[in-house]
Amino acid sequence: MGAVVTVERVLARTPALAVLLPMIQVYATGCLLNMDVVARNAAAPRGLALQLDSAFSGEESTSLHVVLRYPDGSEVASGMDHNCAPPHLSWFPGGVRGDASFTLYHMPLWLFPLPPPEACVLTVEWPWAGIPPEAVPLDGAAIAGAAARSGPVLPP
Repeated sequence: MGAVVTVERVLARTPALAVLLPMIQVYATGCLLNMDVVARNAAAPRGLALQLDSAFSGEESTSLHVVLRYPDGSEVASGMDHNCAPPHLSWFPGGVRGDASFTLYHMPLWLFPLPPPEACVLTVEWPWAGIPPEAVPLDGAAIAGAAARSGPVLPP
């Protein structure tokens, strides 16, 4: 079972959109960065759902772009998981829910392997949606601690 690291951060915001990282689910081998995009329906850019879908299809030119920079300066970016060699930062199937006012797009990213137990920097950028690069620190030690707490849910 994955252990949870609570992050509760707004990574970026415009009048129409917010990109959030409420938590990270951590497993022994990797972790899910549970990102959410919240849209104010009345102000959201036309075609938003298609632009979010483009992240899953590999159309990086218009999709939300995420980069994790490790303490040694190396980086892993969303949309670059076709290289086969780890590390990977891959979009994971999410979901959509909402009402007449707001829509929540759940956009998890699978990170493999786990980051080092040191501070890392997560950067989000989405020029299509008017979001310039925004960087926030991530606590690698908290992620490593959560990995130690995670465990199997089925017997071997």
